[in-house]
Amino acid sequence: MRLLRLLLLLLLPLSAGAQASALDSLRQRLATTPPDTNRVLLLNHLCWQTSTHDVAQALAYGQQGLALARQLRFGLGEVYLLNALARAAYLQHDELAAIRYYQQAVRRAETTPRADRQHMLALLGLSRVAIQQQDFAEAEKYGRLALAHMQRRRPVSISDQGLGQYSLASLYYGWLRSGQPAPDSIDRLCTQYTRQALASFRRLPPDANQASCFADMGQVHALHWQYDSAEYCFNESLRLYQRFGDRFGQTETRLGLAEVLLARHRPAEAAALLRPAVAWARQLKATGLEAQGDKLLAAALAETGQGLAAYRLARTGQALLDSLESAERRQTLARLRVQFDTERQQNRVRELTQRTQLQQQQAAKQRQYLWLLGGLLLAVAAGLGGAGLLAWRLRLSRAQLARQNTELQATRTEQDRLYALIAHDLRSPVVAFSALADLLKRYVERHDTARLLGLGERMRQAAEGLRGLLDNLLSWALTQRGELTPQPETLDAATLLAEAAALYQPGCEAAGVQLAVAPGTAGRVRADRNMTHTILRNLISNALRATPAGGTITLAAEAGLPRYINLVVRDTGAGMDAAQVQRLVAEAAIGYPAGRRGPAGLGWRLSQSFARAQGGQLSLTSRPGQGTTVVVALPAAVGAETNQEVSQLAGETV
Repeated sequence: MRLLRLLLLLLLPLSAGAQASALDSLRQRLATTPPDTNRVLLLNHLCWQTSTHDVAQALAYGQQGLALARQLRFGLGEVYLLNALARAAYLQHDELAAIRYYQQAVRRAETTPRADRQHMLALLGLSRVAIQQQDFAEAEKYGRLALAHMQRRRPVSISDQGLGQYSLASLYYGWLRSGQPAPDSIDRLCTQYTRQALASFRRLPPDANQASCFADMGQVHALHWQYDSAEYCFNESLRLYQRFGDRFGQTETRLGLAEVLLARHRPAEAAALLRPAVAWARQLKATGLEAQGDKLLAAALAETGQGLAAYRLARTGQALLDSLESAERRQTLARLRVQFDTERQQNRVRELTQRTQLQQQQAAKQRQYLWLLGGLLLAVAAGLGGAGLLAWRLRLSRAQLARQNTELQATRTEQDRLYALIAHDLRSPVVAFSALADLLKRYVERHDTARLLGLGERMRQAAEGLRGLLDNLLSWALTQRGELTPQPETLDAATLLAEAAALYQPGCEAAGVQLAVAPGTAGRVRADRNMTHTILRNLISNALRATPAGGTITLAAEAGLPRYINLVVRDTGAGMDAAQVQRLVAEAAIGYPAGRRGPAGLGWRLSQSFARAQGGQLSLTSRPGQGTTVVVALPAAVGAETNQEVSQLAGETV
């Protein structure tokens, strides 16, 4: 019976005092409301609000509202009132009247706009009546129809979702309690859907829905002899029903709790619960609840030794049950179901026939537009094809533009870095020339001939550094334009090192640095002479700037990786830390403390490019205070291999 209180609950439950106040307010409004659709809705509310404590008055409100709705041809209001009257009849255990009202509600809802939810609730009501009659196949049929209606309504409210879950829980619980053959999973499904329904209703403000779920959970626990859990759930349900002043819910819950107390051999407590419950059932004219209460109270009195009173109550309860379960009544209910199903099938046939005729008419019209539609589709297809081609070309153009923008950005970034390097490397010789000019002016004014003669060598060194920088710039520009390609030939490593040492020997002597080729240097490389000389000049120039007076620069040729010769430049300068080495290898400009190695600049970048162009590589190791060693690994000259094969091996090794 609890499901019926959930199906069409239009107003949130109120406390007993608030509920009485709300009823008084509705009655006052009813006295001043003219016979229109608003009055129909007011009568519907009054029927719902009074059905749990004054069923006769609820039926009077419902009949009055139904008559007015039919008079006004207010279809939606008629469906509301039919559902409300069915609920009131069901609460009285008048299942025959309940089925009739619910069937009328379904028929009216099928032809009434915006009555989808009322249609679903009427089907759930028919399912609940079938559960009460233990016709579970019929109950499942109506339940599935109701769920299908719910799924067609989007979005589904939390309240309706809980109603659907609770409907399944009630079906499985009734099936489980009936003792009829059932699937093995029915126990698990009953508990699962009851908990889901309770979780859904807890997302809403506390109301009778939660109370009903707690009561059903108590019934499930009691069925499995889990009496502690059952008693807890019944007490929670009773607390909520008392809060809302729902006498009908309190009556049902007291009966369930009394069964648990009797099973736990506590007849005195059960009797105390049952006496007011039986009185309320009699006041509510709920014959089924009254009969059940009489039987339970008789059992409780029998356990306490009051045999005569128990016998009288048992006879009274049985007489009430016999009046409810007469064979004629069951036959009438079955006849109503068959009549209702037959009528629905006939309506469905008529609907399908009308739909077929309408489809034939539409098909005749569609044939008239078929050729026109075909031509239109061809035109649209041609237009889409053209648009697709244009879109494809546009995507290609955008992709090409994005690629060009990326390349341009990379070129601009590289250009900015190159400008920074050139400006950084040009600064030193320009500053040197500026300082020499100041000294020259000062010595001329002082007529210091001896010092003037010494400026010649310093100016030559500055000019030589500037010339080397310009050579590097020219070579770098040629490599970037692809105009400078290596011309490999077989070169003697010792000769290359000796030529480079001879070029920088005067500068080293002037700086007080010893420059020497290591003994035992030997080997031949396959490389471009000019590129290799440029690499060695840059490395020796860097080493000379980094090595203080009294230091040593050593050139050597050593065996490296297979088929490679290493040209090595070692100095005993201040060295570099790991961070400086990492930045140098990454081709970034590096700053050094005053008096130590100057910036690597463009020379280092050019040396790396020339080494790679020849199939080799450039590596550097250095530690603070232990000097720096730079290794140029170049392909060794071998008799039978071509330069292309050596370059391929070099690429794999590097």
